[in-house]
Amino acid sequence: MMPPGPAEPVRRPGDTGTTKGHRRSLGRVATDAALVIAVVAFTLTLPRFFVPVAAIDNWISDLFSVFSTAPEPQNRDVVLLTLTEDTLARFPYRSPVDRAFLAGLVELAGRAGARAIGFDVLFDQPTEPDKDAALSAAFKAARLPVVVASAGNGSGLTPRQSTWFAAYTQGVPTGLANLFKDDADGTVRALLPPQDGQPALPAALSRALGRPVPTHPVPIVYRRGPDPETPAFAAYPAHLAALLPAGWLRGKVVLVGSDLPQEDRHRTPLAAAFGNHDGTLPGVMIHAQALAQLLDGRTRPAWTGVEAAALTTALALAGLLIARIPLPLPMTLALAVAALAVPWLGGFALAATGGPVATPLVPSLALVLTLALASAVVGRRRLAEKRFIEGAFQRYVSPLVLAEIQADPSRLRLGGERRELTFVFTDIAGFTTLSERLPPDRVAGLLNDYLDGMSAIVLSHRGTIDKFIGDAVVALFGAPVGHDDDPDQAVACALELDAFASGFAAGHAGVGFGITRIGVNSGPAVVGNFGGSARFDYTAIGDTVNTAARLEGVNKYLGTRIAVGGETVARCRRHRFRPVAEVVLKGKATAIPVFLPVAPGAEDDLITAYAEGYRALQAGGADAAERLAALARRWPEDPLIDLHRHRLATGGTGTVLVMHDK
Repeated sequence: MMPPGPAEPVRRPGDTGTTKGHRRSLGRVATDAALVIAVVAFTLTLPRFFVPVAAIDNWISDLFSVFSTAPEPQNRDVVLLTLTEDTLARFPYRSPVDRAFLAGLVELAGRAGARAIGFDVLFDQPTEPDKDAALSAAFKAARLPVVVASAGNGSGLTPRQSTWFAAYTQGVPTGLANLFKDDADGTVRALLPPQDGQPALPAALSRALGRPVPTHPVPIVYRRGPDPETPAFAAYPAHLAALLPAGWLRGKVVLVGSDLPQEDRHRTPLAAAFGNHDGTLPGVMIHAQALAQLLDGRTRPAWTGVEAAALTTALALAGLLIARIPLPLPMTLALAVAALAVPWLGGFALAATGGPVATPLVPSLALVLTLALASAVVGRRRLAEKRFIEGAFQRYVSPLVLAEIQADPSRLRLGGERRELTFVFTDIAGFTTLSERLPPDRVAGLLNDYLDGMSAIVLSHRGTIDKFIGDAVVALFGAPVGHDDDPDQAVACALELDAFASGFAAGHAGVGFGITRIGVNSGPAVVGNFGGSARFDYTAIGDTVNTAARLEGVNKYLGTRIAVGGETVARCRRHRFRPVAEVVLKGKATAIPVFLPVAPGAEDDLITAYAEGYRALQAGGADAAERLAALARRWPEDPLIDLHRHRLATGGTGTVLVMHDK
């Protein structure tokens, strides 16, 4: 019996139909959802636990941040007076920095008309009393706002240093000199938020100029100079400040800090694009970047965890969808690349238009991982379906049909559907008597050999073996996969079955193996799974099926071995047929034309002469008997000529035969 097929809506044993299919669908949805959730959770947390991923993620983020920011003219609001090695060489000691010299810078900035001055220098201990007093006096007498650096908690200052600093800078605004560094790689990507109510040095300067102070980490959008030779900010050695033209400091915010090869240098996102040499900056230059951004009112929104999770989930779902689409591998890869391009190109465009830096690494990993895992799941599922198809169909359908089903399981439309089919029924004359005469093992051996040969022929013509009924073979053409030439294939199959069965009977003439009769008919039928939830068959039902079975049986009255219905003949393109009669089957009111297929090697003269005689029978001409007699003399063993001669001899007329038995 024909087992069910493997593709939806196929019913396997125990499947109750819609409910089972619904449960399977829900199960697959649950599996997909669990897969996506697991991948999203894993990829979002991966940078926290796997340092290489965090490093790559940060590197990509830095590249996006830097290259999405166009080069700009040198900043006009902030100028740097740097304490270089040449500056420090002028003093009797390197540290602390000579405070009389610093007092002179305050006075110089005031005279030059600077807007404010900030010191990235920590005044945490006394030096020479007169120089300390000079700087303190300069702070108090300054014509412009002065902000000095302070150290936050955990900076390592002793209680004595902290006490001295508080007393020395009393009345002077302070700002934290600390930098907000990424824990993963130490890169400074954002402005330090206020700590214990104290803002960072750039924010304190911004407040001194009447600007608001941000309360959260502000991503620093690092400026780039107009060309590689021009820095983003004008910077002059502090010891040459007195030589600067008067207008160079007017209206500027002056930042004073060290620019030394081995001290107070920090990695910035610029290092990802231009290397550590150009991307590792003195602390005072980083403060200048943040201060200029605050003064300009520029900002870059932070990429939030919710947004990252949403993008990662979307890419994971894209990977799942791509895995579910049955496409060749190159097209699947092309779709994956196209999907991956979205976060990369979109992330860069977002950053270039002032949006947050949405690093695409984690979402891309989510897509790739989901695609790989879902493809593995789909692959296993398709492999299981393929094996099920092979196990269920390989003994019943031809390798060509099996290959088509495996390539496109959706071609199966099982569960009961109306199709145009062609049926081939075979039966062995006298087999019941034969089986009663011979030992069971002898009968079984003969029948198995016979059915093996018959089955092989059916499969070779792309037929499907519906069932075996004892010695009878029931085959259908057009399901589970249909083809335009199914009727031709069925007739060719019938001719080859007849030749094989005749040879088999001749080879076992000693045991009385009977001839095989074959009926062929085409028309609509309902094909699919029929039965109960515990047991069912893949078969076809309908009048077309019954008529094919009747045609097999009518052969014994017609004297033929193959009887083909007129519906099949009308659909054939490759075969020739001889009309047999118009047969009214038992229980039917309407006659159906029955034909005998012309076997290869048949005489054309016989076919032509018989056709003329048959037309004479149809016309009821008086010369019909004479024509048939002449034909019989020439072809005495032809079954159709013999059939109509005997009919006429017993009073029959025309070509209509009414059957009183099945």
